[in-house]
Amino acid sequence: MKKLIGITTYIVILLSVFVSLPCYGSQVDYPKPADNFFVNDFAGVIDPDTERDIQNIAIQLYEKTSAQVVVVTINSLEGQSIEEYAVNLFREWGIGTAEKNNGVLILIAIEDRWSRIEVGYGLEGALTDAETRRIQDNYMIPAFQEGDYSSGIKNGFLATVHKVYDEYGIDIGELDEKFVYEPADSHRESSDDRQIVFIIIVITFLIIDMIFFRGRLTKALFIIFMSGGRYRGGGGHGGGFTGGGGGFSRGGGFSGGGGRSGGGGSSRRW
Repeated sequence: MKKLIGITTYIVILLSVFVSLPCYGSQVDYPKPADNFFVNDFAGVIDPDTERDIQNIAIQLYEKTSAQVVVVTINSLEGQSIEEYAVNLFREWGIGTAEKNNGVLILIAIEDRWSRIEVGYGLEGALTDAETRRIQDNYMIPAFQEGDYSSGIKNGFLATVHKVYDEYGIDIGELDEKFVYEPADSHRESSDDRQIVFIIIVITFLIIDMIFFRGRLTKALFIIFMSGGRYRGGGGHGGGFTGGGGGFSRGGGFSGGGGRSGGGGSSRRW
C-alpha cells in the first residue's frame, strides 16, 4: 500500500510539472520602454506631431511635479486581460517615483480594442476609477471608434495631466499653450442622458421595492454593499520594479523611478 501511495504521489508531481510548463512558456514578454519613456507607440498609431507634443508636456509635468504620465500603445494583449497587462507593465517599468508612487499608465491595445488608465497609489485620490472612466468615455473612446487614435490618445493624456496638475495645485494657465484639449460637449450630453436614465431606473426600483417588498430589497442591497470590499482591478499588487533613479538615464533619456500601482483606474472597450 505504501509503495502504491508513493508511486501515485510521484505521478501527481510529474503531471503537475508538465501541466505548469506551458504556463511558463506562455508568459508575456513585456516590451522595454523607449528612450524618451513617456511615449511608447509600439502599435504605430500616433502621428509624429502628437507624439512630440505628448512627450514635451509629459517632461514638463515631470519637471514640475515629479509625476510621470506614460502612454503605451500595443497591438495585442497576448491573451492577458488589460488589467493584468497594465499592472505588470507598470511594475516592470516602475512608473512614477518610489517615494510618491505618482505614476499613470495610459495603455491602448489596438487589435483587442481595449484601453486602460492605470493609476499609481499616490494619485488615486485625483484620478479615481470614476474619473478615469469619464476621461476615456469623453475624450478617448469616441475618437478611437472613428479610427483617430492620435486625437483620442492626446486628449485623454491631456485630461489626465490636467487632473495631476490640479492635485499638485498648479494653475494650468501658466503652462504651454499646447495644453488645450477639445471639450467633449456632445459626449457629455450622451453621458448626461445615461445618468438621467440611471436615476429614473433607481427611482423606479425604490418605488416598486417600497410598494411590494416594504423596502426589504433596498435593505438587503445596502447590507451586501456595506459588507463587501471594493474591487481593485486584476493583476498582481506587488512592489514596483526600480527602473533607475527616477530621472535621466540611457544617454539623456528618462526612466521610471520605482513607482507602484495597486490596480486603481479603469478599462474601456470600443
